[in-house]
Amino acid sequence: MSNLTLTCKDSGDFKPHPEGIHPAICVDVMDLGLVETDFQGQKKMVNKVKLMFESEQKTDDGKPCTVSKNFTASLHPKAKLAEFLGKWRGRPVTPGESIDLQKLIGASCTLVVSHQKNLAGKTYASIDAVSKPTKKMTASGTYDAVAARQRYADWKAKQQAVPAPHTAASAATSPANAPVKSNAAPAAPDFDPEVGF
Repeated sequence: MSNLTLTCKDSGDFKPHPEGIHPAICVDVMDLGLVETDFQGQKKMVNKVKLMFESEQKTDDGKPCTVSKNFTASLHPKAKLAEFLGKWRGRPVTPGESIDLQKLIGASCTLVVSHQKNLAGKTYASIDAVSKPTKKMTASGTYDAVAARQRYADWKAKQQAVPAPHTAASAATSPANAPVKSNAAPAAPDFDPEVGF
């Protein structure tokens, strides 16, 4: 049967976010749900979140460039998310502190972006570092969070060959809408107006 013959197609002319230091604004925090990870040869399911940023850079069609970074949803002192948020606001996440990740949306920052290659040889943009904003940004309003969640749900369904439970309809009730907590005793809320969280 000819319909069982598959051809590997190029992913098109997608251009990654330009390298360099860029003023940016967080436009979305997406709950990716449980994702299988492989750490030191052991596979396990961990809850992941994606932070999506928009910068002043423009695509060829004039839209703002976006770049994202995925994290395990944890504020443990050794967790990459805790380190990232600490560098973003200029002070570490303290034991017992809670951060509502939805409050990151609309917060400005400065990103250091580099280009890396994946196993297939495709170039992608990687957020290497974050710091306090050097410039306040305003989101363009062109980023579509619902469409992004649907694309992720469709991709996850294809990967698992079963319908993905996390769809655009469930995004409003996802765990990303709840604060991420570290495992220590609660502390007084702390807010940095310069950063926004």
